[in-house]
Formats: sequence, C-alpha cells, structure tokens
Amino acid sequence: MNPTHHLSFWPYDYRDRVVLGWKGLLVGVGVADVVFFLVPGVIKASLDPQYAAYQLSFLPILMVFGALPIGLVGLPTAMLLGKLLRGIRNQWIHVAAFIVAGALVGTLVGAAHTGWTIHTLAYMTLPAALGAGIGRLAVWKPVLINDHPSLT
Repeated sequence: MNPTHHLSFWPYDYRDRVVLGWKGLLVGVGVADVVFFLVPGVIKASLDPQYAAYQLSFLPILMVFGALPIGLVGLPTAMLLGKLLRGIRNQWIHVAAFIVAGALVGTLVGAAHTGWTIHTLAYMTLPAALGAGIGRLAVWKPVLINDHPSLT
C-alpha cells in the first residue's frame, strides 16, 4: 500500500502490516507445489543422470496428484502462518517462517509415512522447506503492505 493513501482505504485490521489475497495465496501454493515435486526429481536425476529426463517427466503427473495433499496440508498451513505473520512488516521474516514451517510439516508428514530416515529428510523435509520458502518469495510483490503507524 502506498504510504500516501489514507488509513481508511486499508480494508484490514489497522495492526495488519502484510496481507495477501486469495489469488496471491493460490500462486504461492502453486509455486510451492512445483518446487516440492521438482526437488526430489532433481535429487533422483542427479543420482542417476542417465535417467534424468525420465525422472523429471513425472513432474506434471506428480503436481496434479500432489495438489490434493498440498491443498489439504500446505494451504491451511500457509493460511494459518500468514494470519499469524500479518503484524510483521519485514517480509524476510515471513520467508524464514515459511521455510521453518515447511520443514516441520514436511518432517512430520514424512516421518509418519517413512519413519525417521534420511529418505524423510531428502524427499519430504528439504522439498517442503524449499517449496514453502520459494512459494512465499513468489508472492513478495503482490502482498498489500500497510505502512501507516498503528493506532495503539
């Protein structure tokens, strides 16, 4: 938000410093979805370069089928975290919080399915952390920013 605008044009709570609409939220989750499935594909392709194209050819299929779990886990997590961070103006703190939250959620979900293994770290924790962080970076510009001083 431009600082020259009057506070009455801010449709959110006056304590909210950073707000993202539905379109931005969906873009961020979409980018996170792509990154989440791209990272394991790149890891697998780097381990076996001969089949790199084959490994990465599954990316579109994984993204489509992964939209449901991303929507059921990632979207609510992003919405909750975004709501908690609304009062913080520094967007780098938002990115860091999304990376940490992505790592925690990825680890918990991965450990529930595969146990506490290196597989969980490489194929769930790292992709979830990078996906969440890059997804938040992708919506840096579309966020609405309230630069007005707080009324309290």
